[in-house]
Amino acid sequence: MAEGVAFSVVVILYIWFRPLWWSWGLLVPLALVAASFVWHSETTASLGLSLTTAWTAIVAWRWWLLACLMPPVFLAWWQATPRHVVYRWFGYLVWCIVQQLLFQNMAYRRLREGLGASWSTSAYAGVLFGAAHIPNPILMPATFLWGTVSTRLFEARRSVPVLGLYQALLSALLYSATPVALNGQFRVGPGYWALLHRFAAYVFA
Repeated sequence: MAEGVAFSVVVILYIWFRPLWWSWGLLVPLALVAASFVWHSETTASLGLSLTTAWTAIVAWRWWLLACLMPPVFLAWWQATPRHVVYRWFGYLVWCIVQQLLFQNMAYRRLREGLGASWSTSAYAGVLFGAAHIPNPILMPATFLWGTVSTRLFEARRSVPVLGLYQALLSALLYSATPVALNGQFRVGPGYWALLHRFAAYVFA
């Protein structure tokens, strides 16, 4: 449990105090992740990276995935979304998979080892996931809810790539349904305030 909470705190501190998105400080959480995976003798299957499990998850959740896929596809077609925006979404998909890899294995599973697999444990993990998205008023409740639900899905089908796909599709819907003045282009930490200041200066100039 302490490991999961400590990792979440390190991530939050990095978000708030990093000088740039990439800095040498990023090596600290990455080193913690690598050490944890080695210490717990993780495998691709235990981490949720098995291709077999991914395929079974896609088959089991195909209708839910289709239901999440159709609205973003329709919106992209209806709004004649530029091709480079679509390419950026695929980049965001990779980032969502990375988030799920870290969240499920470094936060949820560590809490689960101490508290057991329950909705309460999932909710605690959801709180940690939501805290990493402070102060964004759109992402905080959304990531708490998704963090909680995604851990239950992880219990049913341990597939990080499919959960990352779910997250990327749901994020596209949430981004389309909320104004930039609130969602801040999904920025978190100091970057959220900086973007809002630039947005306000542009609107009221």
